[in-house]
Amino acid sequence: MSILQFNTIDHLKICIMKRLIFGLLLIFMVGTRVSAQEGVTPANIKYWYYPAQNVYYSDVSTTYWYYDQPTLKWMEVKALPPVIKLADTDVKYEVFYKGPDVWKMNPDHKIKYKVKKDGTIKQKIKPNDS
Repeated sequence: MSILQFNTIDHLKICIMKRLIFGLLLIFMVGTRVSAQEGVTPANIKYWYYPAQNVYYSDVSTTYWYYDQPTLKWMEVKALPPVIKLADTDVKYEVFYKGPDVWKMNPDHKIKYKVKKDGTIKQKIKPNDS
């Protein structure tokens, strides 16, 4: 075997090994990135929904969300305006949502936790609800 043949075979082996290592590294990096993105998915956050006042509250962030009629927008506040009163005796329900904008589910919540004319709450539960 000549020196030229030996160097060509060694060079070929080195090129194959480099490509193999690069390929494995690339697969590892893509796999790590995909699993990291899966971990970023927001978890369900618990909120309290007060149907009679149409207000949400988060124990974690200690903030309220209410619909402000003059601006036609949902407002996030630390303290409710004086026109909205919550009492310890008010009916409230745990609702879960992925993210801080729980009010996006308000049309569903208004149907599920319907306030009757006498002020009582009629909870509509579908067979799939738990």
